[in-house]
Amino acid sequence: MAPNTTHGEIRLRRLVVRSVLALALAPVACAPATRPSAGPSPAPGDSVERPAPRAIPVPQSFRDAVQRGTRTATGQPGPRYWQQRVRYEIRAELEPHTAALRGHERIVYVNHAPGPLPAVLFNLYQNLFSSHYLTAQNPLNTGGLALERVAVGGRALSAIPQAAMEAAKSGTPLPTGYGVDGTMGVVVLPQPVASGDSVTFEIDWHFKVPPAGAPRTGWEDALGGRVFQVAQWYPQVATYDDVAGPDVTPYTGNSEFYLEYGDFDVDLTLPAGWIVGATGTLRNADEVLPPETRRRLDLALSGDTVVHVLTSADLGSRATLRGADGRTTWRFSARDVRDFAFATSDRYLWDATRATIPQDGGTSRTVAVHSLYRRGAPGWGLSARYGQHAVGFLSRLLIPYIYPQVTVSEGPEYGMEYPQLVFIGRPSSSRELEAVIAHEVGHEWFPMMVGPDESAFAWMDEGINTYDEARATADYFPGSDPWEEPRAAYLGIARSKAEVPMMHPIDDVKEPASGIAAYFKPGTVLRSLNAVVGDSVYRLAMRTYSRDWLLKHPYPWDFFDTFERVSGRDLDWFIEPWWFRTATLDQAVGAVTQAPGGVTVTVRDLGDAPAPAIVVATLADGTTARATIPGERFAVDRRRTVSVTIPATARAVRVEIDPEQLFPDTNRRNNVWTAPNP
Repeated sequence: MAPNTTHGEIRLRRLVVRSVLALALAPVACAPATRPSAGPSPAPGDSVERPAPRAIPVPQSFRDAVQRGTRTATGQPGPRYWQQRVRYEIRAELEPHTAALRGHERIVYVNHAPGPLPAVLFNLYQNLFSSHYLTAQNPLNTGGLALERVAVGGRALSAIPQAAMEAAKSGTPLPTGYGVDGTMGVVVLPQPVASGDSVTFEIDWHFKVPPAGAPRTGWEDALGGRVFQVAQWYPQVATYDDVAGPDVTPYTGNSEFYLEYGDFDVDLTLPAGWIVGATGTLRNADEVLPPETRRRLDLALSGDTVVHVLTSADLGSRATLRGADGRTTWRFSARDVRDFAFATSDRYLWDATRATIPQDGGTSRTVAVHSLYRRGAPGWGLSARYGQHAVGFLSRLLIPYIYPQVTVSEGPEYGMEYPQLVFIGRPSSSRELEAVIAHEVGHEWFPMMVGPDESAFAWMDEGINTYDEARATADYFPGSDPWEEPRAAYLGIARSKAEVPMMHPIDDVKEPASGIAAYFKPGTVLRSLNAVVGDSVYRLAMRTYSRDWLLKHPYPWDFFDTFERVSGRDLDWFIEPWWFRTATLDQAVGAVTQAPGGVTVTVRDLGDAPAPAIVVATLADGTTARATIPGERFAVDRRRTVSVTIPATARAVRVEIDPEQLFPDTNRRNNVWTAPNP
């Protein structure tokens, strides 16, 4: 893998093409500023003063975007918000026996930025599997992606020599042409593309799909057949946004992606008998599927039961129609998506059903749910049901799913998401399979429908989705505790002092700290945020954030500001220590005093990450009573001890802080008080 890259607060690394892009195209990240914050003086009587709460750090580049009017300080896109747009037309052919994939694409790139662009950056993800990153002996070294032809406006360009690419690091301008640096490429245009104008690229390329073991893509031979899960497979325009300018973060296989939205028309040619699931809608079912298969598919999409569209008896020459040359071309279209991927096998069974999606105004619509898997994959007979539940439940929890279908595909990847398509492996239990499907389908909202920079802020998709996955799993398996795993994982690393802040770029962090910061801690802390603002406010804030940033590029400060706007509260006291630092929570029962008509409980705050204190008293008559101390009493009032009196009609025999474990307390041994025996 490539060495770790440097980072600023917006996670930018300038490529060798910086000399070309130095024409005031990209705002330069500066040291983060903070919001003004002035808490009250410490309350009298506290033996130890709590530090004043810190404001959320805000990078200068984001503040500049607010000044320019592309962002706001309330979490909404600004009146001058803009983003780029791309249209892809791709024709590709996969030879399953050799894993060779050859393609041609035509890209129309529309520049909505306020200034001209002299060059356009590309992601060339398959170069991760080349000698630039891997040794020649590594089985994942396929040679990377070979560019055969690059043209702009019909004019073929020459490759920029590597010597010129190196010289650009010292400020020498690059000539017109195309150059490659690892997983990044650059096309220096014959003339800049003006604001509001477009440029058309044509690219021919080929590569070999790597075997299983490659991150997020690959093929494997198992369960009696070969399966391909193909992603990061075509030259892709890199994102250019209003805050950071061009995204020049190289792909190292660790962190994920930041992609532009656009439209895709893709033709995939394979041998007859190979079934394809992909991003988008199949446009030529009558050309690739036999009449009986189409009849079953129509039946599946007309009801809520699962229909076996393809069974073991249908595999082989009966699975698809055969073209004149023994090959079949599948044609897919997708609108308003940020990527395209596909899965294929000649051993795929095919189940299908539909999910009912609530719409605004009380109406509903249906979404097709497909499941592709090989015979013998454990638990996969329920996979269509799991996908159906996930897309329906999350449409009710968040905003309605906007796409026409979702496909769950089995193969070498344990879990990975793409628009309208997820890659799933073979977990050992049905419950784990449901959780993985719920997690990956949840990514259809974050980052597919709401598109942040995953490589810079992994928690904005993985953390939010860990929370949503748990909600979906708890709904599918009532009585389960899907919060236990993320909570235990986070607390384990928090107690070891080995964690990193959630806002830290994950490319710079090794496991297990990276997984905790991306998945488990934010999933756990978002549950705590839900408890801070209340479930109804949390859900309204998430829906507001999702609607405001649908098919757009939010940054963390858009998320934070939305929650403050919707809740009507200053939440810096909670967000800053949990997101930007590794402060931990430790609340303890300090004293319990019986009094006529109630019990007074003193809570001690021993940690540096504040939270509300939910105090529950169990009474001698078997009933319980509770009270909540707002988190602001500790953080904003700078108190280390706060007392609360709980109305009670009987003597308290037990007191516990946060018995539901809504807040991740690092030391629960001091959370419980038990009355001494009389």
